[in-house]
Amino acid sequence: MFGDNICGNISAPTSLSYASASLSILIALTSIAGNLLVILAVLVDPNKDLRSPFNYFVINLAFADLIVGCVVAPISAIFHTYEGLGVRMIVPIKVLHLTFFITCTASLLSLAALTVDRYLAITSPLEYRTKLSTSRVIIASVAIWIFAVGFSFIYLKSGYILYTFVFAHTTIVFTFMVLLFTYLKIFSSFRSQVQHWENLAETTEENQASQRAMKWEKKITKTFLIVLALFMACYVPSCIFVYIMNLCTRCSCVLVHVSRDLQIMFVMANSSMNPFVYGWRLENYRRAFKRILTCRWFVRKIRSLSRSVLSIGERQDSSS
Repeated sequence: MFGDNICGNISAPTSLSYASASLSILIALTSIAGNLLVILAVLVDPNKDLRSPFNYFVINLAFADLIVGCVVAPISAIFHTYEGLGVRMIVPIKVLHLTFFITCTASLLSLAALTVDRYLAITSPLEYRTKLSTSRVIIASVAIWIFAVGFSFIYLKSGYILYTFVFAHTTIVFTFMVLLFTYLKIFSSFRSQVQHWENLAETTEENQASQRAMKWEKKITKTFLIVLALFMACYVPSCIFVYIMNLCTRCSCVLVHVSRDLQIMFVMANSSMNPFVYGWRLENYRRAFKRILTCRWFVRKIRSLSRSVLSIGERQDSSS
């Protein structure tokens, strides 16, 4: 029957369980390191150039991906290790699935929010700078997490196999439609702006400043399009495996178990990729990563704090 886990009582191949456990450990290590670095880069902002609505949405996405690395991937590694040993674990698998669906929903909606951010930045740059404030970004981020938690609890009633189908046809389809619509609008806006620049005199200082600002927005947007491409590369195969689990009644249980593991591995892998894209494409992220990894920002903070303490001490000595 549709949505039933017909292979729930049949063990997965031992080699598959150990391979999935190994992949989960690798994903956990890369996801934790990369996304923690992204969050620190924006929060610490050592070069004072990362405080923007776009980067606050990036933090929201990185936080969801960090939870995947800290919670979902480690539990996945433990579960598959025990599965390979022939030991069943009921409670951790429910924690794994629920956390997985919550973080995936938050990641997808954060991607949708980032897409809308890029759409507004390119098509309505003046309104974007005045209307998209930090407080509104925070409200949107909190709303994303509230919805992600509430919607994912449906899993506890429906079960894993059926909920993957529901998830694929709601959150994933919604995000994909938002991405497609905004991508087409952004591409159209790029073309019209290029034609507009060609008709303007490049010697005007104001025009040159506007072009430099727009080129930077284009670079950020192109970087984000790479993030979207990676999203598609991971989520499309994942959706195919969801269809196999739900609709293929003649498939062997080996194929069902392989589809089960690959479906979650592709999604978890996506959580570890984005930080490397930011470091590869965006110079301000590269500079921030370098300063954080070499602890230069920390040394400067200590020196600044030491100078402040010394100056306060000198003022107190002079006053006494």
